[in-house]
This record gives sequence, C-alpha cells and structure tokens, in this order.
Amino acid sequence: MGFAGFLVDIGVMSGLVYGLDVADTRSEVVACRVVAWVVAIMSTYFVNARFTFGASIRHSRFINYLFIQAIGAAINLGSFTLLLVAGPIQDRPLIAMVAGNVLAMINNFLLVRTFVYRYHPEVDDQA
Repeated sequence: MGFAGFLVDIGVMSGLVYGLDVADTRSEVVACRVVAWVVAIMSTYFVNARFTFGASIRHSRFINYLFIQAIGAAINLGSFTLLLVAGPIQDRPLIAMVAGNVLAMINNFLLVRTFVYRYHPEVDDQA
C-alpha cells in the first residue's frame, strides 16, 4: 500500500478507535482495522497510478491491484490480528498495525510494480 496508504490507514484506524471510540472489544478493533484498510486501498490505487508509477488508470489494472492488495491484506490483517489477539502487544493496536503494514508494504510494492503498473505499450500508448 505504501506510505500514503499507511497514513490514510492509520488516520482512519485512529479516528475510529480513539476519536469515535467505537472499538470496545478486540473484534470491534479488528473490524475498525478492516474499514481503515478498505479506505486506504481505494485511495492508494489512484495515488500509485498517477504519482508513484506514472501509469494510466485502467479497470483491468484496478482488478489486478485489488487482487494483490488482498494478498497484502492477508499478510497485514493476519499479522495484526495475531499480534493483537495472541501476541505480546494485545493492548497496543497501533503497534500491531504498524508491524502488519510494514510486512505487507514490502510484498505489495514488489507485486504491484511487477503486475499492475508495468508499461503496457498496447494499452498505455492509446491513452
């Protein structure tokens, strides 16, 4: 997802958990985390297309992006949930979130660069 996505992600998560105080149980914290991730994914697709990779925004690229981000979500949300539920930082959701984001960020950048925003002459030269 990258740094911009991380900022959106942590901003939405912090707003839900601490600002709106809608997370009284661990399952509600995890639900807030999922909402934050979805908002971040939608915003980062456009940021990555325009600024990171200088690529056109295409429906097919968005589908590939969502698929790769789903893999990243499994890494991100899975490690977050494990750390929050069974790990040593059960009372620190933002630390667990940072750990999950870092692992997923590395994975996502490599996959997105390779499978979403690489140059496609047959598509990119038509834009």
